[in-house]
Amino acid sequence: MNKKKIIYGNGFIAKKFSKFKSILKEKKIILYASGISNSQESIKKNLDREINSFKKFYHENKNHKIIYISTCSVDDNSRNKSKYIKNKIKIEKFIKIKFKKFIILRLPELIGRFKNKNTLINYFFYMIKKKKKFNLFKNVKRNVLDIDDVLKISKHIILDNKINKKTISLSNKFFCTPLDIVKIIEKKLSIEAKFQLKFSTNQHWNLNNKSVSKYVKKAKIKFNKNYLQKAFNKYF
Repeated sequence: MNKKKIIYGNGFIAKKFSKFKSILKEKKIILYASGISNSQESIKKNLDREINSFKKFYHENKNHKIIYISTCSVDDNSRNKSKYIKNKIKIEKFIKIKFKKFIILRLPELIGRFKNKNTLINYFFYMIKKKKKFNLFKNVKRNVLDIDDVLKISKHIILDNKINKKTISLSNKFFCTPLDIVKIIEKKLSIEAKFQLKFSTNQHWNLNNKSVSKYVKKAKIKFNKNYLQKAFNKYF
């Protein structure tokens, strides 16, 4: 393990997880937090590159326990038909077939200090700040987690030696709507958002909190209806 790469990826999530590098090394776990950062990606050569890069990763690490950073959106019928999410589903299936030991960590919408304008919250913040018009889906749900809470929960998952073949969705106990997020940003910026309401026919989305609940408890995280507002006050 000395010469092996412990964390794959150069983005925001990979950098955040780098604080666990020594723990991952001790546990002989390789973390994969690489891939396409733009959830709107639809160009075939870019999507193929993501799949091929992961297959290369497999050949380099097939005998190791891995953690793959995925997305909770794979269970969301309003989003899992996109090419970006379909790629994540393909990789998850590949992992379950090929790896003997793995943890698939599915993350919801994240809130933190990062520059990626393609994330839901940063996109809304940018569009409202620049007074640009955007579409807002009325009858959908979103789940938001503070990146610091993601790390706190993930640490306890990494330390659990009993997990060898598992998919865990990290999630907030409380869902919100895109309109809830927009209202908070409007108040923060003192700017009225310019949006057009749209409706989704696939609004039903439930996350299984059971697999993550004990790790949330160990991390001493308390979810309540003010969680989203507190997270915004922390970062914006």
